[in-house]
Order: sequence, then structure tokens, then C-alpha cells
Amino acid sequence: MSLSQLQAPAGGEIAVVVVENDTQDNLSGLVAEISSKTGVAISYALETTRGIPFARNAALEAALSMEADWIALIDDDETARSNWLVNLSHACDTHAAEVANGPVHRIYEKEPPYWWKRQLLKPRETGNEITEAPTNNILMSRRIIDPQALGLRFEERLTNGAEDIDFFRRAHAAGAKMIWVDDALVDEFIPASRVERSRLLNRLIMAACSGTQMKILREGRGVAFRDHLPKSIRRMLVGLTAFVVGLPARLLLGQRGGRLLYYGLTRMCKGWGNMKGLTGTIHSYYHEIDGR
Repeated sequence: MSLSQLQAPAGGEIAVVVVENDTQDNLSGLVAEISSKTGVAISYALETTRGIPFARNAALEAALSMEADWIALIDDDETARSNWLVNLSHACDTHAAEVANGPVHRIYEKEPPYWWKRQLLKPRETGNEITEAPTNNILMSRRIIDPQALGLRFEERLTNGAEDIDFFRRAHAAGAKMIWVDDALVDEFIPASRVERSRLLNRLIMAACSGTQMKILREGRGVAFRDHLPKSIRRMLVGLTAFVVGLPARLLLGQRGGRLLYYGLTRMCKGWGNMKGLTGTIHSYYHEIDGR
């Protein structure tokens, strides 16, 4: 467990909260055993309402009850480098920031298909201000979630995804300074099941769907339809054209033609996701569990 090897920022202490998002307790015994073996204070919380925002909000409530001054977030399929928290904390102190976000190094059990655009690490200067962030590598001040201050929570209507982007966009809009920390690295293990074609395409639908639903929540249905309906139609028409041309091109040109075919397919998936978001359809990408 990488969190047991973390260095604590100067003058600080580390406590870990594990939230199980299930209808019953399956992990409290294991959590207690790990805490005993590692000597790290690990608390267990059960959130019975299924959905990522519910689990994340349970973690925030646990952090408040523990009177934490700073709250770090990391995904359950990630491991942290020993200096992760130290680097995030140091950057927040140096740049007077309330939120710090760092890079994720992805380790693939199986290489993604040739047509998939991988998320590559690109060096960025520590201290650069950002306006949004995911929750896979975060340190934030208690002020962000304290009911006596900003009091933010993850939007529980965004169960399809994008609740983390929405959360930190609202934090930035409320005046929180947010920065990038290039040397606060975590590793994410990507199981083979997550790079299967159907799973990758399903993820594109989910991302477009959740982004559209976030737009509806924050800017209204009229603005969302104005912005996303033409985008959806354009994506599907362009995608269909590329897909049709790509079918014979793949036979003639191999991977070169295949890239065109899959470009069309991914465009159609994104357009379909936009349309699902506009109609309020729930997308089930996160209902499937990887890595078990």
C-alpha cells in the first residue's frame, strides 16, 4: 500500500480514509488489518448510495470530522510516490494556492490499440494556474469544503462522470487559486479490460454525455442545446463519412486506413454521447468494474 510509505509535510500528520461504495460492509476488516500492519491511521467509511459523487462526498465528510486542514484525493487504482504529498504541500505554500493537481503516469497491462489517442505526460511548470482538475491527484485546503467557507460538495446529479471537473471549476469560480505541480506524480495501473475496443468507445460516449449534462446543470438546457446539438450532429455526420470511407481504406491500406475508420467511429461515439446528455439519458460506463 503506497500510502503507508508517504512522507508527511513538515509539521503535519497523515491519516487515510477508505470509502467503500456498496450496499454492505465488505472491507472494514481488511482496512483494519492493513492499518494494524502498516501503523498508518486508516479510517473506514461505508457509503451505500451507489455512485462516485456520493462516495467522494462521504470522504469529504470524513475529512471534516477528523478536522483535517488539507485533504488529498487519489484513485483506488493508483499508487503514490513517497514524496507526493510533500511536493503538493510545498507547492501550495510556495505559490499561495488552495488546490494543487499533479500528473498521472499510466501503466498499461496491455497496450492500447493503435488507433487510440493515449494520454501522454507533458511537462508543465509547477505553479502554473489552472481552472479545472480531476480528482486523481489532488491536494486542497479545508476551506474548499468547510461549511463555514466555500462548502463545496461533488454534484450528486452527475453520476455518469465529470463531477470532479465540475467541482474544481466551481472552486476556481469561487476564488480558489489552483495550480499544477509537475513533480507530484502518481502511477495508475490500467487493466487489459479497460483498453478493449468496446470499453474505450464506451468511455468516449460517457465523457461526452457527462460533459453535456454538466453544461445543462450549470448553464441551463437552452445554452446546452445551443452549444451541443450542432456539435452532436456535426460529430455524427463527419464521423459517419470517415467511417464509410475508412472501411475500404482499412482493407487497402491496413492501419493507415484503419485510423480513418476509427477516427470516424470515435467521432460518432462523441456525438452520440452529446445527444444522450441532452436527452438526460444515464450512461452506464462506471457500472462495469475493471481489475477484478
